[in-house]
Amino acid sequence: MKSMLVLFLLACAATSSHAADISKADAEAAVRAGDAAFWRAYNSCDTASIGDFFSEDVEFYHDNGGLTKTRASLVDSIKNNLCSKPDWHLRREAVAGSVKFYPMAGNRALLIGDHLFFITEKGKHEYPSGQAKFDHLWEYTDGRWRMTRVYSYAHGAPPYTPPAAIALAPADLAKFVGRYATKEHGDIDIRVEDTHLKMTASSLVLAIYPLAPTQFFAKERDLRFEFSELKGATFDRVVVRETGNVADEARRKAD
Repeated sequence: MKSMLVLFLLACAATSSHAADISKADAEAAVRAGDAAFWRAYNSCDTASIGDFFSEDVEFYHDNGGLTKTRASLVDSIKNNLCSKPDWHLRREAVAGSVKFYPMAGNRALLIGDHLFFITEKGKHEYPSGQAKFDHLWEYTDGRWRMTRVYSYAHGAPPYTPPAAIALAPADLAKFVGRYATKEHGDIDIRVEDTHLKMTASSLVLAIYPLAPTQFFAKERDLRFEFSELKGATFDRVVVRETGNVADEARRKAD
């Protein structure tokens, strides 16, 4: 009978031989190419091709949506949700430099990184909708690489870096002061606060800072306030944009 040490050494040799079937460089090139091809299919809603990138027993874990098992169920979920609306489209984009490759024993590999999501709706410009992290476990079987476990987590608001504010004289800031009636969100009240404006709409209180002589921005999220129609000493109209698209507009109310 062979000793336990001999059996252990034989097992290690067999494992090493199997893992060496595919070199790290070849595995990384193949997995990254497969990842790029998968996301092209995803972004174009090519649901006929998406299933080829998953194993039959794939498991997809989503921090908000829960667990989806099997290739058929996952493809159906993509088809019936993300790809079911003709006037709405989701696009995914990897964060540059974030995607890392890690080889795993048994001709497996882990691809992890961060990605951003963008939405296009009818009549609107594309806008960022969120960000998340992903871990994809790939396995080489039947002559090709496929994802067997997919993790999508840490979903949150899209990244936003506010621009730099400019300085406006107190007399110029005073031109925006007043109460405005919006179409969607009731009345808003605008007052001067130090070197910027304070906007109050119901329970929402927001500081907005001058970006240009007639434009203001919020630091917390991508909101822009564009004033126009100067009548006498005050502006009469303000357009509110969120991520570049018109979210509301308001008219000055009579005193």
